[in-house]
Amino acid sequence: MHEYQGKVAVVTGVNREIGAAIAHLFVAAGADVYAAFHGERERVEALIQECAGLTGRLTVSDCDLRDTAAHEALIQRAVATYGSVDVFVANAGVTVFGPFLSMTESDYDTVFDLNLKGTFFGVQAAARQMITQGRGGRIVLSSSVTGITAMAGAAVYGTSKAALRHLASILGVELGRSGITVNAIAIGATINDRNLADNPEYASLWGALSPMGRVGTPQDVAQTVRYLCSDAAQLVNGQTLTIDGGWTLTSPLSAGERQQ
Repeated sequence: MHEYQGKVAVVTGVNREIGAAIAHLFVAAGADVYAAFHGERERVEALIQECAGLTGRLTVSDCDLRDTAAHEALIQRAVATYGSVDVFVANAGVTVFGPFLSMTESDYDTVFDLNLKGTFFGVQAAARQMITQGRGGRIVLSSSVTGITAMAGAAVYGTSKAALRHLASILGVELGRSGITVNAIAIGATINDRNLADNPEYASLWGALSPMGRVGTPQDVAQTVRYLCSDAAQLVNGQTLTIDGGWTLTSPLSAGERQQ
């Protein structure tokens, strides 16, 4: 089903599993995808191979989204390549966990420069282009359950993600009149190579805490983004959809408390 044929999506953070899954799903659904990454290229090369022969097209670009000027340049390259921007998925982000009393200014800046400032100016550049085109658009911000539920060790990261939830609500109000919907996704425990490397028991540990009995996958996240950017979600605006199998409803102890 090529529901996105004729659409152009810009997706950031495709050097990680979730971003790659989102980009792949859009290409498979017929969209032309301009995908941004920074640094690590192994996952990006795999994505290029996986998208070969699919209905849509994929172009990748290495850019440092901590630089505010990079966002306008990214959008303009996407327009030069495919003609427009209909969907913008602000997925790029960085994670720094640790005790509040040990957090440094460098830790704070590392997280907020990309997670909040980077997302803010990326969305701004995309929204300006969508307004110029005059046919609306879809924007999705990548938040986290740590921005909903208080979790020990997530003072910096969780605060940055909570800010994105509120930003989505504000922008839903501001941009809605232009036919642009802005929503956030609050991602729960999701399996990826880094999580498994840090803790081989990650899936069983967090799966046991979920009412659904399992952790999420990058494909679970990608399907939610697909919905939010589809015609089926035309009136879903300024909202945060939580992708955690109900984990936040059960109020489990935080990771820090469980380890004590």
